[in-house]
Amino acid sequence: MAFSDLKPVCVSDDDSGRTYIIGSVFAVYEPVGSEPPLVYSWDIVREVTVTRKEITIETANKSFCITNKMISDTEDILRAIAIIECRQKEYNFGYQHEKRMFPLKSMYTECSPGKETYTGEGMLDDGETAAAFIMLLNFKLVKFLWLIALLIMLVVFGILHITIGITRDNILYFVPISIASGGIASLLVYIITHAIARAKFKRLADADLATRQPITFVVSRLGFAACESCTYESRDLVPWSELDYFIESDKMFILYKNNAAVAYIPKKAFDKKYVGGIADIIALSLEQR
Repeated sequence: MAFSDLKPVCVSDDDSGRTYIIGSVFAVYEPVGSEPPLVYSWDIVREVTVTRKEITIETANKSFCITNKMISDTEDILRAIAIIECRQKEYNFGYQHEKRMFPLKSMYTECSPGKETYTGEGMLDDGETAAAFIMLLNFKLVKFLWLIALLIMLVVFGILHITIGITRDNILYFVPISIASGGIASLLVYIITHAIARAKFKRLADADLATRQPITFVVSRLGFAACESCTYESRDLVPWSELDYFIESDKMFILYKNNAAVAYIPKKAFDKKYVGGIADIIALSLEQR
């Protein structure tokens, strides 16, 4: 199993006096002298919900809420989430989470990366990642913007014809006015859409604690890894078969599954002389779009 050597996470709730252990089992220790400890095997956990503020673990008759304020170290939060995601793959309990910038740990398998393996480390650059995010939006927008421009041109031309009437003298004015109207409308849609895209990217980045941590990136013939360095184990990879295609920008590779971005791999995380070899491996493993 991937990430099998992660140390359990101990969480203390000072308000209730409880202590939680997230590891090979989920254990709840009540204050000394009260109820005996509750130890839950992951196969009797019904559902786990992870948000940017808390982790909620539900069993058959109880629900436990572990807030991020109870865990002082971000690395411990990430380790707890990694353990939960690995157990979810093994025991198949319900799992709800917010969107991520990196693959879930349940996508990883334990394997030897092999000889042709490239490894790098770094943090996602907000500017570069936001630019890639907007680049992807542009692919979707381009046809839509042309359609908007054409429709606005026809509508404005029709309004001018109905209200003023087209003659030989004014048609040379009406055509550029209609074209300009279509262009301005498309530009406004473009600006508004990009502002929304930037806000959406910021929300996505803020929801994933890993975006503020050093990330280990690995690319090999067998698969890849994009995982916070504090939890990564060198023998864990996401097989290429888990993905569908990739898009390459001048700054990064964006990997997709089910038409959703699974991982952003910045080129600058690797030595420049290796980027060509990395691109070859990804291109041979996935369809490029």
